[in-house]
This record gives sequence, structure tokens and C-alpha cells, in this order.
Amino acid sequence: MKLPKSKRKVSLVLGGGGARGLTQIGVVKYLNENGFEVDEVVGCSIGALVGAAVVRNRTNELREWMETLTKRDVFRLMDFANPRYGLLKGDRVLERLHEVFSDIAIEDLPVRYAAIATDLRNEEEVIFRTGSLYTAIRASMAIPGVFTGVTIGERFLVDGGVLNNVPVNHVQHQNNLVIAVNLDGLPEPKGNKMPRLGTIGLLQESYYVMRRKMSAMNLAVFKPDYTISVSQDSAGIWEFHRSNELIERGYQLAKEIIEA
Repeated sequence: MKLPKSKRKVSLVLGGGGARGLTQIGVVKYLNENGFEVDEVVGCSIGALVGAAVVRNRTNELREWMETLTKRDVFRLMDFANPRYGLLKGDRVLERLHEVFSDIAIEDLPVRYAAIATDLRNEEEVIFRTGSLYTAIRASMAIPGVFTGVTIGERFLVDGGVLNNVPVNHVQHQNNLVIAVNLDGLPEPKGNKMPRLGTIGLLQESYYVMRRKMSAMNLAVFKPDYTISVSQDSAGIWEFHRSNELIERGYQLAKEIIEA
């Protein structure tokens, strides 16, 4: 499908979802290979990280790093913290990121970028459009109970997905083609019966249903031109060792949706 030249500039919205976010690298690869120019990125959680690689023009380097990760490597990146504040500090991930791209002030980036976090104290979204790129990523990825939150002044920041996991409403270039990657897609069908769940499984499934509904409502209201949905059960939060498979899945999903 050929689009008018004026519509080949893209505002890319990248949602949160742990290792499923690797599919977003495949989406970016498809866009780059097919003449689309990403000139705005709005990211949440893992989407803030992948989006940062996009605006730094380092997605190939991020892909190469991810493709080397084994289960053991993923475990080694887990810097355990005081469990009162979160299981992990998240510092080791940022340290390794230096091998992919260095920190920079967001306002100095060549492409417009925003990362979404949640201020638990004031119960509101926080949009990073200035300041340290690393701080924005770290705050946006601070999954409650997993990574320790980030304190900035009077704000206590955690994962942006708490309030807005697919932040389409924060796109500023309204004349662009808006492409959203939703990592909260419906699970693959497994028959009509509800699986038997324990207490933890029931809480987790309830949380996922809530997130899917919130994401679906946001997409229905703000209507991106294309929504690439990745099924929520396609990968667990820590399955970064499946990078090759997930990146290829993202590429194929982008191809199917945009060329449909």
C-alpha cells in the first residue's frame, strides 16, 4: 500500500508489556524498510526504552544486544533491592544501556520524544519531554512491586502503564500517520473454559483484564491510524531470551496490519 508522501511521517506510540516490547523493534524495522520516517515517539514502560533507541537511531544496536541475552543474562541484570520498596533497583539495566546509547537531554534529541510515568502520590500522569533521557526511561519502567519507584521532588513515580499503557493521547504531531503498538492485545483463544487459577493467578488475570480494557478504551477514543496489537500471552514479562522470535513477530504484525 502506497501512502501520500505527507502521510509517511509517523508518530509512533509504544506501549508497555515487558519482553513483549521486543516486538516493537520488529515494527520499527518494518517501518524503516518501507519508507516511513518516525519523527515523534511517545513511549510507556518498555516502549519508553525502545522509543529512546529509535530517537537515538540505535535500534539495530538494541536488537543486537537483546539477541545475545540468555535466561542467565536476564537474571544477572536483576539487582535486588529492599523488598519494602520493590524487588529490583533497575540500575544494572541502565548501566548496560550505556553500551547501546548514552544519556542525553530529551530537548536535545533530533526527534520529538515523550515518556509517560505515573505519579502515585498525586494520582496523575507525568510526561517527560525535557531532562535526562535515562531518568525518563527509569521512571516510566518502574513496575510497582518489581522496580523501585523514582522520587523527583514531591513526586513518587512508577510505571506509566498504571494509568495509560498506550498513550496515544500525548501525540503532538497531529498531521502525522499515528501508529500505536498495543502490547495488551487479547490472548490467543484456548477454548471456552476458564482455566483453574490459584490466588496469584486470579489476581494476575484480573489485572490483565483491567489493563486490556483501559488500553482498548484509550485506543477507541483517540483512534490511531493503525493499531498493531500483540497478544498479552505471547511472552512473559522476563522472556527477553526470546528476542529473535518476538522481533520477527513484531515485523510480521506490522506488515499484516499496514499492508492489509
